[in-house]
Amino acid sequence: MSERIVTCRVLSGRGSQCTGEAVDPNAELKICARHLAEAQRLIHEAFQRTRRRETP
Repeated sequence: MSERIVTCRVLSGRGSQCTGEAVDPNAELKICARHLAEAQRLIHEAFQRTRRRETP
C-alpha cells in the first residue's frame, strides 16, 4: 500500500504552491525543510535585532 505524500503549503508570490514534501505531514503547519529553514533564519534575525536594541 502506497503512502500519500503531503506537500508544503507555502505559496510563491505568483500563487504557485511549493512542491516540497512536508517535514511533518501530521503537523498543523505543513512546511518543507527549505521553507522551515527560511523561517528559522528570519526568526533568528528578528531575535538578534531585538537583542541589539536591549543592550546598552
